[in-house]
Amino acid sequence: MTPVVSRTLNILTNKSKGLYGAYNNLRIVTLESHERINQSVDGESVSEAEYVYRTQEQLACTISALIDMLPMVLCSNTSETINTWAVAGLGLGAHAAWMAMDRDPRLHVCIPILGSPDFLDIAASRDSTYFPLLSSCMSYETREYILKRDPVSRPANLDRPNPFLNKQILAIVGAQDHMVPILPTRRFLNRIDVGPLGTKKLVIQEGVGHQCTQEMIVQMADFIWDVALA
Repeated sequence: MTPVVSRTLNILTNKSKGLYGAYNNLRIVTLESHERINQSVDGESVSEAEYVYRTQEQLACTISALIDMLPMVLCSNTSETINTWAVAGLGLGAHAAWMAMDRDPRLHVCIPILGSPDFLDIAASRDSTYFPLLSSCMSYETREYILKRDPVSRPANLDRPNPFLNKQILAIVGAQDHMVPILPTRRFLNRIDVGPLGTKKLVIQEGVGHQCTQEMIVQMADFIWDVALA
């Protein structure tokens, strides 16, 4: 993720050169997911599917914890405030980004790249490729756990307001990505309501598989500039 962040910063820095007037500053915090370190939850061995899913949940929780903490670290001695929170993710990190946006109303911008809001679809798809991530054995309990918590399974209701209302969402995928199908992302974007002030956009890069290209990074940087910095 670090090279992606570096190239994004370079693009945004070049955009700001020569500009006069006010524009927002940007701070980026990167998180890395190390899935294979210890396949356990609370000291107990769990299935690969459950472990990977809970890893994404931990990332989403860490994002919320950073939103709690960073104002005290960055703005404690100044009058500045953080007015826009954004999250971006690559691969499984994109699923964590979807999850964070779904669960934390303070997030305003979400940019999932090469990911999906539907974890079960990712698991089923990758089981049938030459690049398996999850075993084909998933317990009923694990499936039910995911169904109750995944973004695609959590509709808005009176007890849970629409988490995507007036939010800015850019999903970027490769047209030839055989690891993460495009259809669940397209269906989810069609379903969610971002309201009159929100944006939802799906960018499909032709001729690209499961890889983050320079064009995708440019798309992300332009989106960040338009919705958060300009």
